[in-house]
Amino acid sequence: MAGRKRQRIRSEREGFVGLIEMLDGKRVFLDTAPIVYVFENKMPYKDLLSPVFLAVDNGTVHAVSSLVTVVEVLSKPYRFEQWELVETYRKVFGCLSRIDVLPLTMETADLTAQVRGKCNLKTPDAIQWATATLHNVDYFLTNDKGFQVLNDDRVLVVDEYI
Repeated sequence: MAGRKRQRIRSEREGFVGLIEMLDGKRVFLDTAPIVYVFENKMPYKDLLSPVFLAVDNGTVHAVSSLVTVVEVLSKPYRFEQWELVETYRKVFGCLSRIDVLPLTMETADLTAQVRGKCNLKTPDAIQWATATLHNVDYFLTNDKGFQVLNDDRVLVVDEYI
C-alpha cells in the first residue's frame, strides 16, 4: 500500500457503499478484527461491516478465513468465560457457516516462512496472508495496518472506510 493512497471516504454511507460494491461477487479473506467488530458489537466498525456479513450470508461475497482466525476470536471469550460468545463464534465457523475455514498445510508453512523472511510480519499475520494468497482471494479485509508492508492492493484496512 505504500506509494498509493486510498481516497478518504467522508461519510459512513459512502464508506459502506464503496466497500460493498468493491467486495460484491469477490472472494474475500476475513482477518480476525472484522469478525470481532461485528460479533462483539464494536462501533463504528459494526455499522460498516454488518452489510459485508449480510452479503456473505446472501452468497454475494464469498468469505474465507483460516484456523488462525478461529483461534484468535475464541481466545478472549475463553479467557473471560464468555460462553455465549464462544457459542456464537462456533456457529460463525461451524459446518453450516458461509465462511470457509481454510486449512494450514505444508505449502502454507513454506509461503509463511517466505513472507516472514521478506516482510517481517508476525507469524500469525504471515500465516493469514499465506493462506489467503494460496487460495487466490480477491481481497484481504483487516484492520491491521501491519499488512500495509505487503504493498498489495488486495489489502483493505477497515479504518480507511470509516
